[in-house]
Amino acid sequence: MQSSLKSTRTLTILLTILFFTSVVHLFFGYQDLSLSKMLEIFKFQFSSDNYNKELETWAFIVFDLRITSILMCILVGIGLGTSGAILQGLFRNPLVDPGFIGVSSGAALGAILGIMFGNVLEQYIPSFLNPFLISILAIIGSFITTIIVFGMSKVYSKTNIMVMLLSGIAINALVGSVIGVLISVSSDEQLRTFTFWGMGNLESKNWTQVLISIFFITASFMFIIKLKRQLDIFMLGDSESYQLGLDVELLKKKVIIISSTMVGISVAFCGMIGFIGLVTPHLIRLIIGPKHNFLIPCSAIMGAILILISELISKKINIPIGVITSALGAPFFIWLIISQKGKIGYSE
Repeated sequence: MQSSLKSTRTLTILLTILFFTSVVHLFFGYQDLSLSKMLEIFKFQFSSDNYNKELETWAFIVFDLRITSILMCILVGIGLGTSGAILQGLFRNPLVDPGFIGVSSGAALGAILGIMFGNVLEQYIPSFLNPFLISILAIIGSFITTIIVFGMSKVYSKTNIMVMLLSGIAINALVGSVIGVLISVSSDEQLRTFTFWGMGNLESKNWTQVLISIFFITASFMFIIKLKRQLDIFMLGDSESYQLGLDVELLKKKVIIISSTMVGISVAFCGMIGFIGLVTPHLIRLIIGPKHNFLIPCSAIMGAILILISELISKKINIPIGVITSALGAPFFIWLIISQKGKIGYSE
């Protein structure tokens, strides 16, 4: 049985770790800051002292680069962690990742189309949207692939979860082949841009991107929290859920829409960051159990913590964050497959 007290303590500990990790992230980066220097920067930012070029530069770094990076790390971690938790519940399989429903591959296709044909497309959209063209196309691509996967999973007007999983794998493969063709005809500069986008980037995010992410990810998170009891009932099985009065088809639609929104926004603004949606829910499930009232928020916070730690490591060793998360997540995934292989199977 899941202990409410243990779950509350775990949530409190995770929130504390998140706070201290965020503070550490503020002080450390490509160039570290001392406490006295940070206090000096804050004093300069919020006072009318005389002009100081050095402090003005550091104030820009802290308030327009580091704080936005911290907020994006937290938001992306919440989005990926939450999506992983609800999708693993939907598929009733701890090996499911948000990328399985085609969100990430669709976003990647949209991104490379924006990188290769951005100069042409910019002529047909308002100028204020030009800086966000790649992100817009990535979001559109993620939603299109998700809609296709969801449509393919319909069997006799009902959503078959196993068919959805297989459809996601097939669409991912198809989109991957299209991306391969586009890469083969791209220029060196376009290839380099897409490669670094595909490895994730949480640096140099502006406040517009942060505010958009706050709106969509926070709204999605608050909405999914209201479904926690329905997700617990759904874990009993489709037929049992129907007998208990749960609208299973509506719940499936809500979960797919919410997860695709959170992952789509995250991937569009920050590129591909793997394994967070896979690792965090399973780690939390091992600690506190499967009930979604604590599983969802704890997975969200754990995802934010892992993203913050990975981003800090990536800055210190100058390697993209996607490489760090894959290096940390892949061994766990291998262990997960080995430990769960006796339980993996088809279920209705």
